[in-house]
Amino acid sequence: MFFQLTEFPVQVWISGFKNRPDNVDATLRSIQEKSPDVTAQLVDLGRVPGSRYMLLAVLNALKSFHSKQPIARSLGMEILLYIAASRQIGEAIQRVGISSSTEKIVGILVGTTRDELLHATKSLARILNQKSDDDLIDNWSPDRIRNVQSIFEIRDMELKATLRAGEAKTKAIERLATERSALLTVRK
Repeated sequence: MFFQLTEFPVQVWISGFKNRPDNVDATLRSIQEKSPDVTAQLVDLGRVPGSRYMLLAVLNALKSFHSKQPIARSLGMEILLYIAASRQIGEAIQRVGISSSTEKIVGILVGTTRDELLHATKSLARILNQKSDDDLIDNWSPDRIRNVQSIFEIRDMELKATLRAGEAKTKAIERLATERSALLTVRK
C-alpha cells in the first residue's frame, strides 16, 4: 500500500510478507545499499495492529524525528519505537521485532518519491524471494488478536468499554493501540 503524506514531503509503503528473512539486519542493510534515500523497517506482523495503526505510527515517528527532540538517532529506529509504543529500543525489539517464531512480517518503507519506493519494494521482494501482500496487514488471526492485546496491555474490560456497536473487535484494538503509540509524543 502506498500512502502520500501531506504533512511531510514523503511517501510511505506498507505491506506484508508471508515469510520472515533469515537475517533482519542484513536485509535492512541490503535495502539501504540498494536504495540509500529510503528508510526501511521490518516488524512481526503477528504482533502489530493493522494498516491504519502502522501509518499513524509512521506519521508520529516522522513528526518526532523532525522535531528538536527525537527519541532515536535514525528514522528507521524512530519508526520501530512508535510501532512498538515504547521509548526503549530493547523493549521495542522484544515487542514487535522479528524473531525465530515470526511467521509473517510487515515491511515499511519511507522515501521522497514513488520511484524510490518502487525500486526499494522490488529490492525487498527479491531479497525475501516473495511478493508482498497488502491483504495480510488487516487480516487478523485469533493469535494476532491475543498478541496485540497483550503487547499493548489492552485488557478485556477496556476493550469492552471502547467497542462501538457493530464494530469489529480488531478496530477497537487498533484504536487503543494507536492511543498508546501517540502517547510517546506526550511522554518525551
